[in-house]
Amino acid sequence: MASPHYTELLNTALADIGDGVAVADVTGELYSGHALRQRIETLASLLRSLGLGRGDGLVQLAANRVDAFAIMAACLRAGIRYTPLHPLGSLAQQQFVIEDSGAKLLVVDSEAFTERGVALASGFPELAVVTLAKADFGEYLGDLLEDRPWLDEQPEGEDIAWVSYTGGTTGDPKGVVHTQAGMGAIAEMARAAWEFPENPHFLASSPISHAAGFLVLPVLMLGGRVSLLPAFSPESVIRAVENEGVNTLFLVPSMIYAILDHPNVDQRDLSNLEHIIYASAPIAPERLRDALHLFGPILHQCYGQTESIHITCMAPHEHNPAVHRRLESAGRATPGMSVSVVDASGASLPPGEVGEIVVSGPSVLQGYWQRPEASAQALRSGWLHTGDVGFMDDAGFLFIVDRLKDMIISGGFNVYSRDVEQALMKHDSVEAAAVVGLPDKKWGECVHALVVLKPDSSCSAEELLGFVKAQAGSLLTPKSLEFGAALPLTNLGKVDKKAIKLRLIAA
Repeated sequence: MASPHYTELLNTALADIGDGVAVADVTGELYSGHALRQRIETLASLLRSLGLGRGDGLVQLAANRVDAFAIMAACLRAGIRYTPLHPLGSLAQQQFVIEDSGAKLLVVDSEAFTERGVALASGFPELAVVTLAKADFGEYLGDLLEDRPWLDEQPEGEDIAWVSYTGGTTGDPKGVVHTQAGMGAIAEMARAAWEFPENPHFLASSPISHAAGFLVLPVLMLGGRVSLLPAFSPESVIRAVENEGVNTLFLVPSMIYAILDHPNVDQRDLSNLEHIIYASAPIAPERLRDALHLFGPILHQCYGQTESIHITCMAPHEHNPAVHRRLESAGRATPGMSVSVVDASGASLPPGEVGEIVVSGPSVLQGYWQRPEASAQALRSGWLHTGDVGFMDDAGFLFIVDRLKDMIISGGFNVYSRDVEQALMKHDSVEAAAVVGLPDKKWGECVHALVVLKPDSSCSAEELLGFVKAQAGSLLTPKSLEFGAALPLTNLGKVDKKAIKLRLIAA
């Protein structure tokens, strides 16, 4: 018998929650399990009435609000392909996704994205547009809703459910295809592996259109509650923990740093917190030590990609600073997934040897939307080739040392940018660092560092370079170093090394 797919799992979870609160947002909307199921079914019927059939595409630009989740779930309920637009994406990136996905309908949170909604709607005059608030463009959702019979047909496990686009830092974004069955497997694995509290109350403070959205269904499956915050700030998260009973967070490392650096955070009441999942980017080991000191042993690391949400995880009890290099690890294979490190020929490497990280299992994408060659390349030999470089230790813990595209070859030696970044981050004055390779006539490539200092700290380039040389040796010491106010980020919140290189090469 086939495993339940996403819509089946969601329907069961909402039925079990019943009259209890399932999802709430800062507008004051509270939806019980029954009410949210009714909302999803009504929206699924509406989407069909607007001319979307099975397999058609819908794109949505929205902040964290109940109807944003309900629209996504309604798409899956009706067998419609759902594609989120990243709230921090540029106009050009969002226009590319709309066109590439072949969407028939654009849904816009016109309260949060008024100007961008106008620009997108005017750029695609043939595209139907629905707004989540009254606006001067599109059709307002509230004017379209009416009592409709629930759809008779049910989605199938092999229906395309979610087409989410990669960041596009190495070319045009690619649409990552996950099916109903794949999305269901992702949710079931998360519930089992991520060690949620017994009664989770999850605060989504980063976009549920992306990584944070993968926690919503597992929390509901556990009978928990999801609260939606439209935008992250350290103070709003702390207040939700103090005053709203929030006990579960999903944070990217930069959010953890912001909370750690928030004034008098050590005097705030964080006792409600039971669980912090962190993911989406590498975390500096020294800052992870600070987080363990502030929050206690409640941090759970996850390593994944848009192409495979589950690759590895490191449970709270495994965050042991006493074990050599443990805090530099990304954990071990998520139960149900297989992870290996391979050489250029695809042969598995023994512990300690560096190669490309590959993964297989139910979490892996079906392929890239309308890109068969890219799909075949990524999924060759039955494994997803992640493009990440790393090694495993004897206990099966994975260590990520770089992206393949970010590895620097200087004077014939491989230099992994993450090793240099970690050496820089050990200096007390350094807040953040990014390392790239620049063309060099003598060395082929030379190591360049962009460094952000902590507030009220000072350090010269000469002092910092001397510190790295003493810590890590000459090979890992940057040939050049600059200071900046912040690191450039992609719309997925990751350091945009391509932007750093292009700026320097063009200078």
